Amino acid sequence: MKKPLVFFALLVCSSFFLVNAYSLEIEFQKETDRVKESLGWIDPEKIPYQEQLQIIIDESTLKNRISINMMSNSPNDIRFPDYIENITSSQQILSFSMTNQFACAPTQIDRGCIIIDVKREGLGKTIEEIRDNTRKITDPLVDRGVMHYSPKFSSVTLQPTSNPDGEKVFVSRALYTINKQSSSAMFGGLTSTLLSADIRTNDGFYTHAIKLAKNPFSDFTVSFIKLNGDESLRSMRVSLICSDVTPELIRCPENITEQIKNGKISPLEFIETENLNRSKLFTDEFLPLNSIIQVTVFSSDDVQVTNVHTDLLEELDISTIQNSGWFFKKSDQRIDGRYLFGPDNSVSRNDLIFSIGPNTDSMIEISESKDGGGCLIATAAFGSEISSQVQLLRELRDNTVLQTESGITFMTGFNQFYYSFSPIVSDYERENLAFKEAVKLTLTPLLISLTLLQYVDIDSESEMLGYGISIILLNIGMYFVAPTILIMKIKKLI
Repeated sequence: MKKPLVFFALLVCSSFFLVNAYSLEIEFQKETDRVKESLGWIDPEKIPYQEQLQIIIDESTLKNRISINMMSNSPNDIRFPDYIENITSSQQILSFSMTNQFACAPTQIDRGCIIIDVKREGLGKTIEEIRDNTRKITDPLVDRGVMHYSPKFSSVTLQPTSNPDGEKVFVSRALYTINKQSSSAMFGGLTSTLLSADIRTNDGFYTHAIKLAKNPFSDFTVSFIKLNGDESLRSMRVSLICSDVTPELIRCPENITEQIKNGKISPLEFIETENLNRSKLFTDEFLPLNSIIQVTVFSSDDVQVTNVHTDLLEELDISTIQNSGWFFKKSDQRIDGRYLFGPDNSVSRNDLIFSIGPNTDSMIEISESKDGGGCLIATAAFGSEISSQVQLLRELRDNTVLQTESGITFMTGFNQFYYSFSPIVSDYERENLAFKEAVKLTLTPLLISLTLLQYVDIDSESEMLGYGISIILLNIGMYFVAPTILIMKIKKLI
């Protein structure tokens, strides 16, 4: 029972996660202050906007939450109406959120919600006093409507939460209900009015947020959270809870649960893409902390990260973030990983994969990605990197073709050609089921022909060239010569 409660607590305490994510730069700065600045490292620039992909995995319940967050402390990036912006000067209101999250109002699950948190102090001692005094503060904020919605009062409750300093406090939470819209409708309407054009036109994680919002089971939340002093955190978040074992939840992307059971975590499979690009706003400056991929894994066992495909960052300071890589924190039955892009503007699916296993206190193994990554088109067609068809291609590449000089030369040229178009094709496979099935059917003769290499011994360059050319000619015959002859015969018959 404890694990489901932990997962649920993570979902309802989302505002704290946003504040915690935004404080990464402060955490980094504390470490950097201890490092000498005369070693030639590049100093990070600072702009307020941050984008984040957050994935929460609970191994015991097999529930997963996918969230894409866009946040800033500047009204130039996310600008709320003035009556919400004025919360900054309020002595009592702590935060404002609007969401279509399922059952945000437990007694009215077909409604969306506006949630306003107020300081508990000074509101009285009895439930009636707290409710009446809370409403005196929150009703004026919503009386004239909120961003084209007409809120209706629902309840006032006392709720535990965490302030920006991480301190546990109680707040008085006023809940109002609104007409519920789909995430796609809310996302389209509110991003066009609240989010700056610069963010909307420079791609990055925003592009994947659009795609996630189109899922009918996703939820969308906008928040305005007071920080220390006059600062405020503004955020837009699209989230989706998925599971392969809970009937009321949407199924996760294909084979996600199976991979997690095998100890393999592939973050980009959750959003079904081969490459994740940063916002173009970050292209011309060194902004390593403005795009973050965060993966939190909860397990009923004591586990550790055993293998990664990229560099490891031992701590967050000015020296380590010169490179891209994973930074891991571990506590009892929990792994918290953050991927920082460093000077890079994108990352591939294969580079982000890491493995977990029983905690043996051993060093994390680093496995370099080979030759540009995985078989993208085949992976998308057959659903997973661990499918038998993809494993066949990988084993032939690594254990046969790459064992000879001619094979290495061939793969170098082939990869430059293949990876120029394969990400586009694989993404379209995931969007179009009919196209995916057509690609799967088209790949079948190629896979059959390649299995012939498993039954021969290749011990020399000449044998590699001979068998390689034979396989190429065989595929030319199957894909081009045979169809051409068939078409010509059909024309004669007509």
